[in-house]
Amino acid sequence: MAILFSKVTLTADNGNTAQLLCGGIPTSNYDLEDWLIYQKFICDNMSCREIKAKVESFLYGEGEIFNANEYEVAAYTGRGEKFLNHPDVHQHGNSEFTIYTPIIRSEVKLC
Repeated sequence: MAILFSKVTLTADNGNTAQLLCGGIPTSNYDLEDWLIYQKFICDNMSCREIKAKVESFLYGEGEIFNANEYEVAAYTGRGEKFLNHPDVHQHGNSEFTIYTPIIRSEVKLC
């Protein structure tokens, strides 16, 4: 069994950044809206026009692929950045997307 998770680096147009781990491979803001670090980052950067999300995805283990759940992500986060260098963790891919102001403002309910 392989567990799929991603390290996401958020960068607002004001220069603020944040990093988080999440399950699966996010492709839009909708894939991130349940993660607390993302919610806090959005609330702290409401005046921005756009936020860039750089996604690095990883597989932990081998075999059939399953998205990491919130408990697995919490365990991986607790292990720190060095966990990504574990011999059983393999980079799976990279991607990027942008979150624009209208979407950010519609998420004001998070704040």
